[in-house]
Amino acid sequence: MSVTPKTIQVQDLPRVNEISFVLAKNGFGHVLNRVGLTNPLPPGSESNETGPFARRLRQALVELGPTFVKLGQVLSVRPDILPQDVLSEFQSLQDRVPPMSEADVRHVLERELGRPMHEVFAEFDLEPLGSASIAQVHRAVLLDGRHVAVKLQRRGIERRIRSDMHILYSLAQLVEGRVAVPGLHTPTAVVREFDQAITAELDFLTELRSAERLGRHVDDLPGVKVPEVYGRWSTGRLLVMELIQGRRLADEMAQADERGRRKLAHAIMEATYRQVFEYGFFHGDPHPGNLLVTPEGTLAYIDFGVVGTLTGAMQDTLIQAFTSMVFRDAETLALTVYRAGATSGRVDLRAFQTELEKKMAQYYGASLDDLANPTTFMEVIEMCTRFRISLPPEFAVLSRAITLVEGEIRELLPGVDIVDEVKPYAQRLMSRRFSPDRVAQDAAKLMVQAQGHFRDLPTQLNQVLMDLEGGTISIVTRDPDAAELRAEIRLAVLRLSLAALASVTTLGSLLFLAAWSPQPLGVPIFGVLGLFTLGGGLGLFGALGIHVFFARFLDFALWRRRALAVLRFFSWRRDR
Repeated sequence: MSVTPKTIQVQDLPRVNEISFVLAKNGFGHVLNRVGLTNPLPPGSESNETGPFARRLRQALVELGPTFVKLGQVLSVRPDILPQDVLSEFQSLQDRVPPMSEADVRHVLERELGRPMHEVFAEFDLEPLGSASIAQVHRAVLLDGRHVAVKLQRRGIERRIRSDMHILYSLAQLVEGRVAVPGLHTPTAVVREFDQAITAELDFLTELRSAERLGRHVDDLPGVKVPEVYGRWSTGRLLVMELIQGRRLADEMAQADERGRRKLAHAIMEATYRQVFEYGFFHGDPHPGNLLVTPEGTLAYIDFGVVGTLTGAMQDTLIQAFTSMVFRDAETLALTVYRAGATSGRVDLRAFQTELEKKMAQYYGASLDDLANPTTFMEVIEMCTRFRISLPPEFAVLSRAITLVEGEIRELLPGVDIVDEVKPYAQRLMSRRFSPDRVAQDAAKLMVQAQGHFRDLPTQLNQVLMDLEGGTISIVTRDPDAAELRAEIRLAVLRLSLAALASVTTLGSLLFLAAWSPQPLGVPIFGVLGLFTLGGGLGLFGALGIHVFFARFLDFALWRRRALAVLRFFSWRRDR
């Protein structure tokens, strides 16, 4: 579904006008002006410009509909892109919408099954259990008596999202370089990541595979359950899975006794530990609405649309980071995070380490209920953004998941020291990381790599010597300010040339004017030539002034790109 348009297409103009109106109404008319779009509100019209920025932005997404609400939900787990106030607003976004009509439910269901619904289901409740912007869930019973939950994709939603994605790409390209965007990502990169996320969410077979994989990982874990999925009846727009009978974790936390709450807390911690550190595949959105508690007290995960995958190197980084935080080793944590990320310039590691030490001091000795807003990992991600360290997106999704888990544990175990509670898991990680088998495996891997390097070393040295002998090696130094200096020199030379040419032309015109006299035919030839030359000299002086005061608007490459964009737009319309 991924598209990367260069211009806004004619068929998208009504939707673009709708977007412009909603943005202007919520106080973002200045953004429209900066990106070259027309503010649809007449001067003096009322717009909501007095409320907090984050709240106005959230309201605009709600008014723009399902695609933009989903964009806000995806970004709500990305502290490396958005500031904390916007994240907080986006995390409360809900995409509850009126359910599909019964006719649409039947149409989608039978189209995906390829047969009448009564040939698969003994019972099917047309009233949904829940309805969101992309899908809704129904209760049903298979012919063999198994109770299932049926997730149906809304009719026509993929076409609507594809159209909105096209517009989002176009708007991102308009914003690029004109509006300051927080974080280390460009607007186009943000839209591209959202495109990948929404494409995966629209494919229910991807969610089915995620549920199967997570189920295998926790299958032998007491007190934790993942519903069984039925691939026989599932498609890209239809997902059939086991119906879990139970209460949401949020309701259970309010009514369970102390023993029950402790059991649930340790089930959450154990399941999270296994997902992240043992298998590197985790549920990306474990909020209390996606966790159910069965009558037997078993914790059940549901909704697998958002998951995360960690490579072995990422897991090693997390192990080092987690143990460093628990054992209050800010120096190791700073170096670990620095090596794991990409940087766009020099990083002040000492200042970064100092910030981490302050954050650790805040958590040491504090009980879970003393921490009103436990966002340890998300705060580390935000700190990395401030220091220009860009971590892989998986870490941002994980930080959101860990934050949710941390909040749930705080609700379940008030008054408990957070560090003492997670120390056993840190010790288990250290034992696993430095076990004899793991150390032997790492040593063998290192020896194989070293052997390869030593084997290739003579060949590489011979190649370098041959290149030196042949004169094919050149050493290049780069000065980051050299390009800007060269541009300034070119401008200065151009202006000096214009000034010299204008001065010579003007002086020459004065000489011609001094020779003004009637000629044999009665025409003052030298005088007329002097006037023309004087006009040319004054014109050159004018060009010099324009170049001095308006040079920033004379970017010929930019004007050429705009002209080519217009030509492509009309050529595209002609091809259609």
